[in-house]
Order: sequence, then C-alpha cells, then structure tokens
Amino acid sequence: MQKRKGITLIAWAVTIGALAWFLFDLRGEWRQVGHAIASADLFWILVASAILLGEFVLRALRWTILLRPLGVQASVRDMFDAQVIGAAVNTLLPLRAGELAKTMVASRRTQQPFIAVVSTAVMERVYDLFGLLCVFLIMLVALPDHAQSENELVANLKLYGGIFGAISLTSMMIFFYLATRKQAARAAFEKILRLAPSPARAPFLHLFDGFVAGLGNVRDFKGLTQATALSVLMWINGALAIWCLFEAFDMTMSHPFGAACFTGVAIALTVALPQAPGFVGVFHVAMQKTMILWGQGDADANGFAIVFWAVSFLPVTTVGLWRLYSEGIALRQIRKQSIATDPAD
Repeated sequence: MQKRKGITLIAWAVTIGALAWFLFDLRGEWRQVGHAIASADLFWILVASAILLGEFVLRALRWTILLRPLGVQASVRDMFDAQVIGAAVNTLLPLRAGELAKTMVASRRTQQPFIAVVSTAVMERVYDLFGLLCVFLIMLVALPDHAQSENELVANLKLYGGIFGAISLTSMMIFFYLATRKQAARAAFEKILRLAPSPARAPFLHLFDGFVAGLGNVRDFKGLTQATALSVLMWINGALAIWCLFEAFDMTMSHPFGAACFTGVAIALTVALPQAPGFVGVFHVAMQKTMILWGQGDADANGFAIVFWAVSFLPVTTVGLWRLYSEGIALRQIRKQSIATDPAD
C-alpha cells in the first residue's frame, strides 16, 4: 500500500508540474491560442476523432484473435466494449486502473478465467511495442534528410526506439518460449517454486498454467501474423489521425507524414511516464514542445496540443463511460478491486 501511495504521489507531482509549466507558457497568449483553435478546420478534427475512436475497433479485433487459442469465439463488439471501458477508466483513475477494468469486462463477457484473459492483455502490450517499433522505422524512412540532421529529438528517438525495439523483441522471445515450450518452462518454474512454502506452490502453478494458456496465440501462425498486422495498422492509424490534425491546422506543407509518425512515437514515450488521470499537463507539454521543434509558433503549438488531447481522450471516454454504465460496473468498484489486487500490498 505504501508503495502504491508513493507512486500515486509521484504521478500527481509529475502532472501538476507539467500542467503548471504548460499554463505558464500560455500566459498572455490565450487570445492567440483561441484564434488558432477557432481557425482549425472542424472537418479534419472530426475525421481525426473518428480515426482515433476506430482504433479501438482494431484493438477489439486483435483481442478476439488473441483469445482464440483459449477456445473463445469472442465478438468484436464485446471486446470493443472492454477496450473503450478500459480507456475511459485510464482517463479517470490513476495507475492504469483501466487495464484491470477491461480485463474484468472481457473475462465476464467470455466467461474465461481472469488470469488467462490477463495474459492475452499482456500480449497486447507486446504487440503494441512491435507496432511502435514499425512506426518508428516508417518515421525514419518518411522524414526528409534535412529534418533528420537538424532535429536533435530525432536522434534521441533513434536511441529510445532502439531500446523499445530491443524490449519488444526480447518480450516476444520470452512469450514465444513460454507458449511453445510449456513443459520445459513449467519444470523450470516448479524448481523456482521450491523456494516458496509448500502451501503456496499449487496456487502459483495454477496461475502459471492459466497465464501460459493465454499466450497460445504464438502457437497459431495465422493468428500471430494477423495480430502483428493489426498492431502495425493500429499505430499507422494513430499517425494518420495526427496527420489529419496537421491538415486541420494547415501544417501539412511543413509537416510530412513522417512528422506524424514522429509525434506518435513521442507521445507514446510520454504517456509511459507515471502521471495522474487524464494525462493532463504531461501530454500537453509533450505536444507543445514537439510542435515547436517542428517550427510552429507558440500559439499554434499550444492550440494543437489542446485539440490533440481533446480528440484523443474525450470521444473514447464518453463512449467508454456509456458502456461502463451499461455493464453495471461503478468506478469505485474498479478502484477497490485495483487496490485489492495491487501486487505491492
């Protein structure tokens, strides 16, 4: 519990600090920022909103594929509900409580053990890392040569992208080993469990078996290729939404598609930081500084940051809360369950 409180305090400190920084930069510029937002093309903003919401359809489809090895023929609609509920809860509650919420809904809808569904949710993150790496590579190809030489952040992204790529590949290898060498992995796990008290060994083995069952997607070559393709498509989808916002703010002449990929990678690294619900402040500062690095004025950069945050979170949070209400789950119930399942306790 103390560890959880410490992380929560850090998250709020990061958010409040970033929000104060963003608002300080806005001093005296509210009128210019308001003009920049009012001048943006509403059509392209709506298109970007639809694309970002459509990403959750792709995520739902991928989750149905990851669940197939469990013998589950999950519907895209059920998984869509789980995904948008998870996204809404992540916006409103701290410490990624939405990951628990979406798994609860998916387990209920599919009538599968919670731990098996959790393992498929873990596989989602592994595929996301792979998709992020692919968009990072597209960025390097699509960015003009002069942008690569003049922008220091691109050089930094090469480093961080390499680190994320190594993590992604390592994770894929570990999960592939667990799924394809189940008996050998189980034997190794049993040896490790000899260090634990005897009463605890059976429950941990049960958790291990359930977790590995959820990794069965890697034994299905068709499912593996489908999930991989959808993961790449999702990240390209996100970059396309950003490019539409460039169009809305009349930035496409100076911001090629590679810049949209660049922005997508930058924001992915940013939201990985511990922060309070809604990603307020940190998200805005990251977008503001990224746009300034691409040569935008302060007013346009701040306006873009505000609109991008709005289209990223408001539509899916609205839909997610509607589905959460239909599911009959209260936010306080998720929060209590999150505390109860905190491994740090």
